[in-house]
Amino acid sequence: MLVDAHTHVVAADREAFPLSAAALPQDWYIRAPCSAEGLRAEMDTAGVDLAVLVQPVGAYSYDNRYVATSAAQHADRFTAACCVDPYGQSPAEELQRWLDHGGVGGVRFFALSAERSWLSDPNTFGLWEQAAASGAHVIVTVFENQFDELAGVLARFQDVAVSLDHCGFCDTARPEPLEELARFENLHLKVTTNVIDAALAAQGTARPFVTRLAGAFGAERLMWGSDFCQTHDRPYRELVRNGIEAFAALPGPHQDACLGGTALRLWGFVG
Repeated sequence: MLVDAHTHVVAADREAFPLSAAALPQDWYIRAPCSAEGLRAEMDTAGVDLAVLVQPVGAYSYDNRYVATSAAQHADRFTAACCVDPYGQSPAEELQRWLDHGGVGGVRFFALSAERSWLSDPNTFGLWEQAAASGAHVIVTVFENQFDELAGVLARFQDVAVSLDHCGFCDTARPEPLEELARFENLHLKVTTNVIDAALAAQGTARPFVTRLAGAFGAERLMWGSDFCQTHDRPYRELVRNGIEAFAALPGPHQDACLGGTALRLWGFVG
């Protein structure tokens, strides 16, 4: 079973699902969009069984209709992670509204910041409490400089299963700050194309980096993700091959966990 734990989709029908772009630097969703149907076809070609549709904040901000609809329509292949405005009107209730939507199995806490973010604001802890009450999986998107914030909420909400997008964009040559987070048993890592490429650039292969992460966290807390179609500089099947290669130095059962088992355990695939 091969599961892509980090994908993005963009609707072809802009009237039904208009863009609501966030103030982020890239416009990949305009230059190289891929619909849910397109991703499914790419997965068929590449031998990928299931995928998590992560709300593309850059394209849709907090409008989760397309990922939720796509996951519900293709429940045999997809589940979705929504995203809500932590300072919007009744954010905990808004989160539950999306979690009640068929196809949505988790939430993305998008908190990228050069300094401190909303993640450590006690006024937003209701989102964590709602996720815990619903049994939703939580994705956190932060930079390495925010690991202290992440540690605070991981310690406070130890009963919430969390995955860290892109390994926190860590320095793959010096991952000690990331490894310090291994003490939080509720934290899992998404080893995506972003960090695989960084490790390749630094060492010529991603295998030592991945092996080191498996040693610190355990293979059962790692999962691969392509980042397609935000990452679109090569065909999807090549992203898949690169992901499989990155985990190839691990024992077979550990590879199985990283390439599918962990994601299956954490996400509510219903197909």
